[in-house]
This record gives sequence, C-alpha cells and structure tokens, in this order.
Amino acid sequence: MFGIRQEDRDDRYRLVLTGELDMARADELEAAITRLCTAGALEIELDLRQLTFIDSQGLRAIIAAQETCASHHAEYFLIRGEHPAQQRLFKVTGLLNLLPWRGPGQDPS
Repeated sequence: MFGIRQEDRDDRYRLVLTGELDMARADELEAAITRLCTAGALEIELDLRQLTFIDSQGLRAIIAAQETCASHHAEYFLIRGEHPAQQRLFKVTGLLNLLPWRGPGQDPS
C-alpha cells in the first residue's frame, strides 16, 4: 500500500509518503510532483520517513521529481527515513551525498 499526504503553506508543499514506493506507484508520485510544479509550486519536500520500501522505480521517481522541480524553478528537498534498508539504498547508489536532504525539524524556506 502506498499513500501521499499533502501539506501546504504559501505554494510550498510537503508530500508525506507512506507505505511502499514501487513500480506500481512510482507514476502516482511523478504525477503529483508534475501537478504541483505546473500549478506554480515554489518548493516541494518529500518526507520519506514513513516509507517502508523503495524499489528501483521508486528511486527513479524520486530522482525524476528533482528534475521536474528544477525545470519548473521549484526548490526540492527530501527528509530521509531511518529504516536501514532505505539508508543503504541511498548509500550504495551514491545518492546519499547528491540529493538535497533536509532535517525533519527544518521548516520550508
């Protein structure tokens, strides 16, 4: 099961992702990001703390979200989950030091 809960404030959005971000749901995330960017979002933050699983298509969707935000001049940040498998995924793919991480207590700009 996968879910997206949207929180917003002044064209700045936090998408809280829950469950499993896999090939069956990656398109859902990409569509949500595209919709917000097209509507003029200034910032999008993906909160990954409640994800229990991310497969390669889910990872691709996270990277595509960054590219979509950049093409629409929206800032993009991620809040990392603490699940060991998630930590390992970002580390072994080399994305741990490449993606724009934000601490969970940091408010949008």
